[in-house]
Amino acid sequence: MKVLIIGAGLGGLSLAQALRRANIPFEIFERDKTPFDRPQGYRLHLDGDAINTVHEILPPELLTLFKETSYSTEPYTSIMDPKSLRVVKRLLTRDDLGTGMWPPTDPEATPVHANVDRAVLRRILLTGLDEYIQFGKQFERYETIGEDKVTVHFADGSSAIGSVVVGADGVNSRVRRQRAPTCTTMDAGITAIYGRLPLSALRELGPKEALEDIFLIAIDQRKLFLGLGSVIFPTLPDEAAKKLSTKNAMHAQESYAVCIVGGRHEYFPENVHSVPSAELQDVAAGLVDEWSGNAAPLLRAADPDSFFTVRMRTSVPSTLDSPTNVTLLGDSIHSMTPSLGRGANLAMRHGALLARHLKKVAAGEGSIAAELGRYEKSMTGYGFQVVREAAQMGQQRMAQNSLETRA
Repeated sequence: MKVLIIGAGLGGLSLAQALRRANIPFEIFERDKTPFDRPQGYRLHLDGDAINTVHEILPPELLTLFKETSYSTEPYTSIMDPKSLRVVKRLLTRDDLGTGMWPPTDPEATPVHANVDRAVLRRILLTGLDEYIQFGKQFERYETIGEDKVTVHFADGSSAIGSVVVGADGVNSRVRRQRAPTCTTMDAGITAIYGRLPLSALRELGPKEALEDIFLIAIDQRKLFLGLGSVIFPTLPDEAAKKLSTKNAMHAQESYAVCIVGGRHEYFPENVHSVPSAELQDVAAGLVDEWSGNAAPLLRAADPDSFFTVRMRTSVPSTLDSPTNVTLLGDSIHSMTPSLGRGANLAMRHGALLARHLKKVAAGEGSIAAELGRYEKSMTGYGFQVVREAAQMGQQRMAQNSLETRA
């Protein structure tokens, strides 16, 4: 059995690391020409699902690197007053595995919540996969060959043959369009501007909880929001990599905070997705100027070159057809808005879940169709439940569009 993974995001790489540990043959095909062609985003919140997945899939030296570069937070999402940025409520953030934080008295304990840098996490997940991954491979289509083979065709005219194809190619998945054409996405109605903020500015202008909690959010009467979340490296990534002598060198970077200004599309200029980063900073600060207090000064203290926009989309919960030897993973099937901070967690969780089912196939304990059917039942059931919960929270906090319904 050979597994062909289309896409090298967090879900596809989590699957790859798990397959590597299980000695199951695989290849990864990524459309980008290099690992970091596009902005990868900044901070990620990992819950118990994702942290347990990391412990399951990574070899010991990479797990140590993860621990050295991830920040265990207090288990709260905090609500700020938009005018003063003072925290007015701290909401305990739960997940499937419990509540709480990494006990500071037990360095060997597994945290329930952690803030990480997305690019650092992706570099960790890429470590050791050089011989298995090809970049610049734009998926075009697949065709089945009998019951147990699939040929994947790429835009450059090349092809690959495997036993299982996994579409981990994101919200605009080409694999999904062929495998599950009735599974669609929709405009969530929300635009967001992201930027990076030095911790010195956050300490001076923001609430102290921004250095402690998972995430902080302020929402005004328009349901325009400002979000803040810190990434504080216990050991700077480049120093951790050198200390542990890992093969994948890390870029030098300091701890920071992410700042997000988001709301309905109509609050933003029509050309917002094409304006330079420094102008995006002005747009973001201008949107919160009327809040008074420190909101606009905080945004103006950010790195002017760090800003980018996202036009949010969400999957529409639906059902997959009968299982084949082509399946889907992560945002390709259950993308969602970041209102719960669960998207990356689910992609990683389901990468590990799929690997467990493929191990059964490799061990002769089940057929490809049967195991992928079990995976898809679990993945879509849980994944679409979280899509609905994220949409509900998104409607409350930022006036997200209601999910379309399937007849």
